[in-house]
Amino acid sequence: MRLPRLAGAGSPFLLLAPALATLLSLAFFLLLSSSFTLQPGIPMKVPDAPFLLLPQHDPQVVSVTGAPLPQIYYERNVVSPSELEKALGKVRKTGSLIIKADRLAPYDLLLQIMTIGIRCGFTVVLATDSKPAL
Repeated sequence: MRLPRLAGAGSPFLLLAPALATLLSLAFFLLLSSSFTLQPGIPMKVPDAPFLLLPQHDPQVVSVTGAPLPQIYYERNVVSPSELEKALGKVRKTGSLIIKADRLAPYDLLLQIMTIGIRCGFTVVLATDSKPAL
């Protein structure tokens, strides 16, 4: 006994719709995931520390590169210490100032930035990497 076959699937869009939905979902996922993994800025190796920084509310972030030519970055721009003080003076002073400095950044430059942050009314915090457990 032979069973009769089903009639044609009907519209070709019936097969195309799931494939299109899958491709669009994959493209949407890839676009979203790249914004979560890629962080704009300068690659740095911050020092290790046995503690982690708690989440900060509305922080201002200053990045400092290391030797041989240390530079200060604030809001994606290279600034001098005097320009940094002017820029921080214009910002609301309720949050904290996070200094993300490279391991090779000069200590005197870090102290200068910390002093500027305290003078402008911020709570100053140094960003570190978590130290691996021994």
